[in-house]
Amino acid sequence: MNKKELNYIKENYFQEDVDLNLLFEMIDQVKESPRDPLLQEQEGGRFSFAIDLPSLTPSEAWGDPDSQDRDQILKIFSVVRGGKDMRAKIQDINKFLDPKAAVRRRSPGVIINMMMVVEALQATLNDFNESAAGFVFEGFMAALTGGKQIAGKVGGTLPIEDFVAFSDYGGDAGTPVSLKLLTLEGITKGSYTNLVDYLIVRGEPSIKYLIAFKYTPGSNVDQLQFWEFEVNRSNFVRFISGVGGGDDLLGASNTFVPARDAMTAFAADGSKENQMLAAELLARTPGYKRGLIPAFLEAGGRTPEEAEAEMSPEEREELEAAAEKKKSKLLRKKEKGEEDIEAWQEYEAGLMSESFHSREKRAMSTPILNEAYGEASQWKASWPQLKTLDEDINLVTYGSIDLSQARIDELAEIYSEKLKGDVMILLTEAKNLADNIGAYYREKRRSKATAAADTAIQSTEKISNVLEKDPRYS
Repeated sequence: MNKKELNYIKENYFQEDVDLNLLFEMIDQVKESPRDPLLQEQEGGRFSFAIDLPSLTPSEAWGDPDSQDRDQILKIFSVVRGGKDMRAKIQDINKFLDPKAAVRRRSPGVIINMMMVVEALQATLNDFNESAAGFVFEGFMAALTGGKQIAGKVGGTLPIEDFVAFSDYGGDAGTPVSLKLLTLEGITKGSYTNLVDYLIVRGEPSIKYLIAFKYTPGSNVDQLQFWEFEVNRSNFVRFISGVGGGDDLLGASNTFVPARDAMTAFAADGSKENQMLAAELLARTPGYKRGLIPAFLEAGGRTPEEAEAEMSPEEREELEAAAEKKKSKLLRKKEKGEEDIEAWQEYEAGLMSESFHSREKRAMSTPILNEAYGEASQWKASWPQLKTLDEDINLVTYGSIDLSQARIDELAEIYSEKLKGDVMILLTEAKNLADNIGAYYREKRRSKATAAADTAIQSTEKISNVLEKDPRYS
């Protein structure tokens, strides 16, 4: 590029005076600079680099049944078969990513939607920081399973389930799932107190833990391994005793053995008597910190629904206001370095008649119950420990999803061939239409805006012509 050409660019595209020497220096810097490795890697690895797919940005809203995006998202995810079987759904995605199966696929609609699902998964894993990725992944899994994300928790405190799978399926309350997105063979952690409250106070029979291990040899996730295990009333004590920190959480044999026997009895017979006995024994274990059991016992073992039903709105409001006042006072003392553990315990005990859900909400905002607050009340399960507990916790694999650049590039070539002709025209022109409409309103120079508008009109005409040829049009 010579000075004459640069003068033309300056006069026609820059509103303010520009130093041409500076422009030459910038051009030289770009020419001499090595290519950004990230840009090199983005030459492949996603279907949209080869095929003009509609944009689909994952978010936590996908897990909210009341969000505006939910209906549209579920329509896209509906192409993933498997019904109410999470393993079958993940295996169906795997099948789509199998080149041998890809050559036999025919439906353009299924192919496009499945590519969008895979790209949404890649975006979830690669386009967010570690903390945000965990929450967005919950929304993704909720959408995949027709479930709902459990929002409003702090650091994984009450409730322990991150999403409820299959809650949108008629007549089914769904399957509670605690989701862990970890590096390959990373440590699975959880709150001992929250798990006890879940099984005892809430009276839930079991919780499924879904672990997604990320294999990341470069900057992007190449593989995602899925494993599942279950913690229930029967195996709870065995599970805790077999993972990191278990002995410290359960205590000596004088509490371990009675707790194990009580949970076994509660699993066999879920009577109120067995529930209360298990609650009393587990509340005495060293790892149980400021949970909901004291209130549960003081209320005579009433369920949350029973306790709430027996209270008038006025009584509930009065109790909650008093509790908030006392809590504020205790927190002020804590900030001054004058934390009163005994007073905190009295405060917890005084909440015995409060609405369970309100108490749960309050507990979630209390630092001591935050899973990230202190290691003392956490269980920590290494991969070898989970493998050792294999039969006790029913550890099973859902398989591994191959998201490597080589695999995606191979499939993009196969599916591009499947979508050639009118379908590719529709995808390309739809993208051009969206881009040029945006350019029309974005461009300050009206000549460029008008050109974008003309291009958008041309795309509209091409889309119309293709659709009119489709038999379904008439």
